[in-house]
Amino acid sequence: MTQGPQQRYAAGLALSASGMLVISPDALLLRLVEHAGIWDVAFYRSVGIATSLTLVLSLMHRASPLRIYAGLGRDGWVAAATMGASTICFVSAVALTTVANTLVILATMPLFSAVIGWVVLGERVSRNTAVAMLVALAGIVVIFADSLGGGTWTGDLFALAVAVLQSFSLVMLRRARRPLALRAVGASGFLAAPVALIFAAPMAVAGQDLVIVGFQGLVQIPLALGLFFSGTRFLFAAEVALLSLVETILGPLWAWLGVGEVPSALALAGGLMVLMAIAGNAAAGLRRRRTAAAGTG
Repeated sequence: MTQGPQQRYAAGLALSASGMLVISPDALLLRLVEHAGIWDVAFYRSVGIATSLTLVLSLMHRASPLRIYAGLGRDGWVAAATMGASTICFVSAVALTTVANTLVILATMPLFSAVIGWVVLGERVSRNTAVAMLVALAGIVVIFADSLGGGTWTGDLFALAVAVLQSFSLVMLRRARRPLALRAVGASGFLAAPVALIFAAPMAVAGQDLVIVGFQGLVQIPLALGLFFSGTRFLFAAEVALLSLVETILGPLWAWLGVGEVPSALALAGGLMVLMAIAGNAAAGLRRRRTAAAGTG
């Protein structure tokens, strides 16, 4: 049975939001890592992503890894390369600037996705989505108002590069018009792992740290990114990027529950602003598609 516009939009929302829900405890898990360095984490994540998704795709398609990744095409490989590069830039940002600066700068991803999607694909963002992006960005600034500053401009530039690269990945997968998300995420692991290995000491990671980064690389991150980027089949790049903010607001809540880091009143107020922006945009999108379907019925 063919899905209508409303069902396709709802499916895209569910996929991308679920991906961000899966990845939202990421910051909490990283807090539990005691001795592994950030490059070690990046290496194990990349290797885990490549390993798990290659296995899953081989079973799904009953094909060799060579055949699976040969079918990525130009857009798929560009998406994989920008995903891999964003992993390296994210590690550099965390090392060179504050977490607050990094997260606030990453919150600009919906804006970059809107611009790149318009230039490359001609996708015009609706007024509702544009307003939602601005409200959400304001909410992110409110959340981290007490923590902004204190970083370095080099780290901030790396964080900005992550936002641009991830936005470009979304647009490339959107342009492909084929379900390439899982293959592109898997290929990104193969591309990022050798770079991370230059600076990592993976054999020194053991015990609890190895269990945590192993779980993240083999299960959490590939599942989360696979779901998140799969939303590009049904949503504009900017709409998918807006859902990435789910991780930003849920991360502090997991830290509150897991290690007792109580969020401030500003953080709670900002989180409410972001949730309202995301929910409002989703409701408006469903309403637009329902109206469009009724008009053509």
